[in-house]
Amino acid sequence: MSGTFEKVLILKNVSLFETVSESALSDLITAAEEKTYKSGEEIISRSLENHYLFIVLNGLIQCVDDKGSVTEFGPRQFFGEATVLCPAVIPYDLKAVEQTTLLRISGNKLYQVMALHPSLAKGFIGELSRRLRRRRDESI
Repeated sequence: MSGTFEKVLILKNVSLFETVSESALSDLITAAEEKTYKSGEEIISRSLENHYLFIVLNGLIQCVDDKGSVTEFGPRQFFGEATVLCPAVIPYDLKAVEQTTLLRISGNKLYQVMALHPSLAKGFIGELSRRLRRRRDESI
């Protein structure tokens, strides 16, 4: 994948990081691991504990839950936000639909970057709050 500057530009277009400074994103990228998956390769397996946040840099991910519902994640989307700060067993499988490159950051490393850059914590909390409100509104 590209260098840190290019990744910062990508992350600035991810809803989770829209309001986060470039220096915070640079530190986040440094703390993260970049991983490329081949088409069909498993990323996360159902019933395993997850403690990572994943950001799709390129490619396509398919998520299948225990009811058979399918969700897809493409470039500039993320997943794992519900378990990165509080690890839990996940009820779904994720696999690459095509060659896919992800940034993966552990909860411990995310906490470290948040301690240095409170704007990252604020952006993260804001996005989680928006998602909770959407789910609440959809269930009413």
